[in-house]
Amino acid sequence: MAPWKALPEHLDPQAGRLVDRLRRLKDATGLSFTALATRTSYSRSSWERYLNGRKLPPADAVTELAVLAGADPDRMLALHTLAAQTWTGPQPKDAATPGTSGAGPEPTEPEPEPEAVPEAAAAPAPAPAEPDAPAAVPPVLRGEPDGPAEPARARPARRALLAAGGALVVVAAVLAVVVTLVLPGRGATGAGEEEHRRTATEEFAFKPDRTYDCDVHRFEGRLYAGHSDTQDALLQQISTTWEVVEAQCLLEHRGYRIGGIDGAYGPATERAVKRLQDKEGLVVDGIMGPHTWEALRR
Repeated sequence: MAPWKALPEHLDPQAGRLVDRLRRLKDATGLSFTALATRTSYSRSSWERYLNGRKLPPADAVTELAVLAGADPDRMLALHTLAAQTWTGPQPKDAATPGTSGAGPEPTEPEPEPEAVPEAAAAPAPAPAEPDAPAAVPPVLRGEPDGPAEPARARPARRALLAAGGALVVVAAVLAVVVTLVLPGRGATGAGEEEHRRTATEEFAFKPDRTYDCDVHRFEGRLYAGHSDTQDALLQQISTTWEVVEAQCLLEHRGYRIGGIDGAYGPATERAVKRLQDKEGLVVDGIMGPHTWEALRR
């Protein structure tokens, strides 16, 4: 396979990192530019511009190449988001079109106009009305006896049993309330445990335009933000997890501004971590580890 051309000098490190990673993915597929165009929604000329650093690829192109190479699309989208913030070249305007092998701009086909639909076929004919059937009325509501007539002398005993049953239900409800308020492990402590366990349960999927709310609270002397209760997760640039959301929330709460809670461990998050590590006397490497988590949750 022919060696790649040198990237343009104007590309910043984040943009160069994205293009380099895309080149590795293409090499992993073993596809030529022509074959890549037939397997994706973008033409050969578009892929040549993207992979030579002349144009920022759209997010959809990044996702398609990641899927073809068997890579994680979320990690590639996080890298694309970081590169887009500093990209100095032309921004992507290519629409996803069937791949072609020409070197010129991709032709776009006019959208077909909707076919006219006869008025008679546009709306289904109303179903013929069916005659209303008489509703079934229970014999009791019609004034008819339902089974054998109850002896008059049995009615007072039945009313007494119903009253006793109602009283038992009320007593059971009162006892349930008392047990909830009095027994240990409930009340304020139980509420605190439930509050602490309010962590994210869905699988994290990075979306460039999505931000998250923070529910910062203290439990047993530690700070939590409701997204993860980890104490030792290792996080660094390009990490995209709920643990990153948790760290970003706590960093913002502690006064280390990062700009937005998006779940992507980018340069702003790394700088905030380094400031925390420097203040706490830790190794300043910008990587979240057990010691940094311990300092962040104090």
